[in-house]
Amino acid sequence: MIDVKIINSVLSSLTDTFKSAAQTDINLQSPKLVKTIEKTYEIVTTIGFNGVLEGNVIYTLTSETSLEIVNSMMGGMMKLTEVDDMAISAIGELGNMISGAIAVSLEKVGYSIDITPPSVVEGKEMRVSVEGNILKFAGTLLDGKEIEIFLVVKK
Repeated sequence: MIDVKIINSVLSSLTDTFKSAAQTDINLQSPKLVKTIEKTYEIVTTIGFNGVLEGNVIYTLTSETSLEIVNSMMGGMMKLTEVDDMAISAIGELGNMISGAIAVSLEKVGYSIDITPPSVVEGKEMRVSVEGNILKFAGTLLDGKEIEIFLVVKK
C-alpha cells in the first residue's frame, strides 16, 4: 500500500503546480488504486523517479485539453491551435515543474527521490502499460476538461 504522506505530497504538488504554471485550478477526485491504466489517450507524459521510491508519474490528456493548458501557460502571449513541437515542449516543461514539486514535497516527508526528464508522447489511441501499485488521480480543469494523473510505485 502507498503511504498517505506520499499521496498527500503528490496531491498538493499537482494542485500547486497547475495553479502557478498553467494558471488554472485542478479539481482531483479521491485517488483510487487501480490494476491497469485502461483508457486510451492522445497525449501522455511520463516522468520516472528512483531513490527511496521507484516508479513514475504519468499524466494523460486529450489534444484539446493540452492546447488549452499550453495557451494558459503562455498567458495570452500567443495562441496555439494545434499540438505542434512548441505545445509538446510546453507540456514537457509542465512535467518538469510537476516532478520537481513532487520531489521537493516528498523530501519534506522523508522520501528522497531523483527524477528523470519527462517524456511526452503524442498519438492516437495510445495505451500505457506499467508495473507496480497504480494510484489514479482523475480530475478536471479548464472548465471541466478531463485529466488523469497516475502515480506508479514499483513493488
